[in-house]
Amino acid sequence: MLNFNCGFFHIFLQIPSKYPTFPVVQSEDEAYALYCEYAHKTGFSVRKEHIIYWTHTRIIKVREYTCSKAGKKHIKPSPIKYRKLDSRTGCLACCHFRTDTNGQNWTVSKFVEEHNHPLALDKEKHLLRSNRKVSDLQGDLIRNMTGAGIKTVHAYNFLSEEVGGVENLGFSKVDAYNYVHRCKKSLVESGDSVSLLKMLQARQLDDSMFSYEVQTDELNRLTNFFWMDGRAKIDYDCYGDVIIFDTTYRLNKYNLACAPFIAVNNHWQSICVGCTFIAEETIESFCWVFDCFLKFVGGKQPITIFTDQDQAMAVAIERVFTTSRHRLCQWHISKKAPSKVPCFNVDKGVRGLFYQCMSKCDSEIEFEQYWSAMMLKGSLHDNRWLKDLYSVRHKWSTAYNKDVLDLGILSTQRSESANNGLHGCSKATSSLVECFIGLEKLLSTWRRAELDEDFKCAQGSISLKYKGSNLLKQVSKVYTRKMFSIFEKSFMEGAIGVSIVNEVMYDDNSILYGTAQCDEDQDGKNWFVNLNTSTGEAKCSCRGFETKGIQCKHVLRIFIHRTVKQVPAQYLLKRFCLNAKRGIYLPYLPSMAQKESNMIFRNHLMRFTYDLSLQIESCQPAKELVMTAMNDLARRVEALVVEDANHNHKEESSLRDPPKKRPKGISNTRLKGYWEKNTKKSSNVLFYFNVYKIFYVFILCQKKLI
Repeated sequence: MLNFNCGFFHIFLQIPSKYPTFPVVQSEDEAYALYCEYAHKTGFSVRKEHIIYWTHTRIIKVREYTCSKAGKKHIKPSPIKYRKLDSRTGCLACCHFRTDTNGQNWTVSKFVEEHNHPLALDKEKHLLRSNRKVSDLQGDLIRNMTGAGIKTVHAYNFLSEEVGGVENLGFSKVDAYNYVHRCKKSLVESGDSVSLLKMLQARQLDDSMFSYEVQTDELNRLTNFFWMDGRAKIDYDCYGDVIIFDTTYRLNKYNLACAPFIAVNNHWQSICVGCTFIAEETIESFCWVFDCFLKFVGGKQPITIFTDQDQAMAVAIERVFTTSRHRLCQWHISKKAPSKVPCFNVDKGVRGLFYQCMSKCDSEIEFEQYWSAMMLKGSLHDNRWLKDLYSVRHKWSTAYNKDVLDLGILSTQRSESANNGLHGCSKATSSLVECFIGLEKLLSTWRRAELDEDFKCAQGSISLKYKGSNLLKQVSKVYTRKMFSIFEKSFMEGAIGVSIVNEVMYDDNSILYGTAQCDEDQDGKNWFVNLNTSTGEAKCSCRGFETKGIQCKHVLRIFIHRTVKQVPAQYLLKRFCLNAKRGIYLPYLPSMAQKESNMIFRNHLMRFTYDLSLQIESCQPAKELVMTAMNDLARRVEALVVEDANHNHKEESSLRDPPKKRPKGISNTRLKGYWEKNTKKSSNVLFYFNVYKIFYVFILCQKKLI
């Protein structure tokens, strides 16, 4: 017999104890909330059970809610892999709601109050499952905090402190982790690759200068993808002379290599001018990436590109970046040197000669002298690694690159710092969408820092260490704060640490100065400055300006000696100036329409049409002519766009995710529990379990026969 003793429930609902006077609710959610509130007050959790519909409709007739301990769990005879508590006790407590034929007026038709198990205490009620829920406000806070890099457990602890303890929070720590997991899963609900493609397309709708490209394999699985937004294109147009490219970061569940293109802005900050994810570091993959890069920047190649010693990358750069100077990271070379050349660990003199060859030689002749001295002193003529390194000396020694701009960069450490920032945005189990969003947040942080520095430079003037110098006054008004500090350091080193040893006049306009370091560490080494007094042109044998873009201390010493009041304009590179970006929007030229790659063509077109509208605003025939021409032009452009879109269209639904791979040294799998560690593979367990059943049946049959 079912128990219909409803006194407590009636008191809780504050309604008369007579059965037909139960309150009426208007929806399933209200009915569920009503019973859950009663269950929480009493000390048990609610489970949704069966639904009965009106005949030939999907309108609910009866909705059953029971105690979470109702019924018995059916246990199948199978090997136990996971040990889980059985909370079912066969409790009969329940509440049934019945509706009318329209699915409205939900009334209680059956109610059982008694339980066959202990109820939760007051201090335990916050753990009841049906009472736990992450509200919209709490969910927004958790999502924003985890999106900002705060761990889920720390976000949970913060919220519990805000409400005075976990018992007042309304959900458990596991609920918080599940909520974060659901949010991440919702990003890739249609598949990781398809979700990424949709996100790239959405970015393109928001930013007309946004460009992307994807590459698939023979199974239509995503292998490589590359993107560049409008801000990156403008940054490359201003600061794309020196690029750093590195592929050492692999932290996603597909083990794709994240390779950003890093440049340096006028505040000496790292900026990203493009990014790619590649599956395999092959020549074909790198060629595809570099071709996409040049396609999006209009074929403008960097002057210098720094990479590591990857052979496939070197071949691809030689094929695609035909006019760029390829440089190798000196940090990677110096890190390998002690293991490849053992005498470097014991002989400081040999090691010092090697580092002298790397970055302290001003000419190729000087490099050869130091290299020969190192080989002779260390008896290293048979060292295979040094022979291979010598064959590519033009890629890593500064002595062979004094004719091109490299900004004084010697390694790919700026790219490594970007990888370090990505560590906080993704992990070994991250999806491509999570990595993409994390990289966008990192770029947003960098660009925010650039805007902050622009604001600081615009709000005040630079204070000079030596206020009597006209040179410093001039440069302080042109350069940014960081670049001026670099120039000022070179200026002070020239004024204090460089002496003029001789002066030879070739003719009326040309003078050759010999300079030397004032300290005794340079072994009497001299640098020669050739000054043209009529044009102000000055060339130093150290080639400091040609490589770093800022005039060297030797030339500045000569300027001080001759009381030059202003640095010649050709020695103030625009890329270091405050207005580095202001001059990129040039007047409209019709020939620019033929240059498909012009990154700011849209800005020119907008300016052109705006000026044209101003010219015709007072002439009605001109307005009609322009509108007719624009309508015709719009139809022709639409036809071209549709044709191009059909040619390049990829079926989103058929695009498959890359194959999952495990990064080296990192496990993507979850940690196993005690019972899993002590259990063999499921196939073996099932086999032995079946053998055991057969053997058991055989024994029973034998007993019956006996």
